[in-house]
Amino acid sequence: MTPTALPQDRTRLTPRDWIAAGFRALVAGGEGALRVEPLARGLGASKGSFYWHFTDLAALKAQMIALWERLAEQEITATLRASGAEGRGALRALIGRISVIPPEGYGGAGIEPALRAWARSDATVARAVQAMDARRLAVLEGFFAQGHHPAPAQAAALFYAATLGLMELRLTTGADMRAGLEAQLDALLH
Repeated sequence: MTPTALPQDRTRLTPRDWIAAGFRALVAGGEGALRVEPLARGLGASKGSFYWHFTDLAALKAQMIALWERLAEQEITATLRASGAEGRGALRALIGRISVIPPEGYGGAGIEPALRAWARSDATVARAVQAMDARRLAVLEGFFAQGHHPAPAQAAALFYAATLGLMELRLTTGADMRAGLEAQLDALLH
C-alpha cells in the first residue's frame, strides 16, 4: 500500500455525504455550524477530503440548496403529475408526500425550518426560498383551480401557510402534520 492510499476497509466520502452532514449541522446549530473543520470532524475525515469535493464552503452551500430544491419540490411535483391526480386527489396525494419526515441523515423534520431560518441571514438562500415558495404556491393554486375552488390563490396561500406552520409545530409539539393538513384541506374545500 502506498502512503497516500486509503485502507481497504475505509469508505470514501462522496459529495452527498458532505451535503448530508451540512444539513445535519444546519439543523443542529444553524448557519454558524456550517464550517469545514467541524463537518470534517463529524465525518471522521480531513479538511482535505472536503476540498477534494468542493472548492469552498460556498460550493457546499450551493449544492445543499440545489438538493433541497430538487427533493423538496421538483421531485414531489413530478411524482404527482406523473400519477395523473388532479384537483382534490392531487392535494390529498400531496399531503401524503409532504407529511413524511425527511430522513434523519439529512436533518429530519428540522430541515425546512432550519433552511428558512438560514434564509433570514443569507441573501442567496433567501432568494432560493422565495423562488421555492413561488413555485410551490403556483402548483397549489393549480391544484385548487382543478378542484374548482372559487378562490384558488387564497386557498393555496392558506394551505401553504398551514403546511409551514405545521412543520414548525411538528418540531416543538410533535403535531401530526398529516392530520392537520387534512383538516385544513377539508375546511378549504367545504
